[in-house]
Formats: sequence, structure tokens, C-alpha cells
Amino acid sequence: MSATVRSVETNLLLVRPTLNDIPQRQMPAGYALRLATEADETPLGETLTAAFAENWDAIRVHRDLIGAPDVVATFVADHQGRPVATASSRWLPERFPEAGYVHWVGTDPAHARRGLAAALLVELLRHFADVGRASAVLETQDYRLPAIRSYLRLGFIPVYDVAGEDQRQRWSTIFQRLGGSA
Repeated sequence: MSATVRSVETNLLLVRPTLNDIPQRQMPAGYALRLATEADETPLGETLTAAFAENWDAIRVHRDLIGAPDVVATFVADHQGRPVATASSRWLPERFPEAGYVHWVGTDPAHARRGLAAALLVELLRHFADVGRASAVLETQDYRLPAIRSYLRLGFIPVYDVAGEDQRQRWSTIFQRLGGSA
């Protein structure tokens, strides 16, 4: 019996080269945007577990978001007192000295397709501008097509050479899968 070996590809990288012309934030009715607090760690873990199909407990939320030294702010879309979508502002000056880093954007599938992620992304872009960042960057995976579509609509552009990997063919496949709707 032989083991299957999968090559590990780097994440896709997108950049929004300027924080000019940030669109208006449109929060859907019944939702509010706010900063996350430690009281949100357990429900935010449930939201992220549902969004990414991987285990997010309160300890991980605290370690990777709320209490992480490189996470400047974690925003949530709140519905009836519960966080149902999130996006965080991360600062990685060694890798991206002038840019704000978009970190862990996720929406509970029960609240998907309502524009929550787009509203959170707009808030992050405004936050980056407010704290003096010149641009924004994010990393994602090929299969996250709805997220990629949102990023492109908000002015992010693909970086084709990432860590020495030429990603043009990957992006060509993504654009074909998006069907020109980006």
C-alpha cells in the first residue's frame, strides 16, 4: 500500500495597493458591526468552526485572534447578540511593512450571502487607513471562490509570483471558474 503524496502549494496572495476609494459599508438589516471582546470567544469559536469546518474553541480564538499580539482588532458582525461573521486586522511588519493584513475572514454558513464579509472587509480597509497603513494584503486558497470574488470586487489584485512560485496558471483557473463574474 502506498501513501498518496500531495504537493503543498503556497497560499494565494492578493494586495490592495492603495486605501483610497474605499467603498461605503453596507450592513444588512438585523446585523451590527462591532469589535469582538473576550466574552465573544466561545460563540466566535462556534462561528469559525462552522465557517471553516475545523475546530475553533475559545482557547484558539483567544490565542489566534482576541489575545494575539499581532492582531490589532477583530471585528464581528453581530446578529441578536451573537457574532456570526468576523474579520481581523493583523500587523506583520517583517513580511508586509506598509500593509494591513486581512486575517481570518469567516461567516457562519447560516448567515452567508448577505454581504457580511464585504461589510467587514470595508471596515478593515477603513481601519487600516485610520492606523496609517498604505495598503492591504491577504492570503487565501484556490477553492474559496466566493471569498476571492469579494476580494476582487473590493479592489484586491492577485500577486502572481509568491515565494518563488509562479501562480499565473492557478489564477487563470480561478478566473475561468469565476466565469468573469469578479
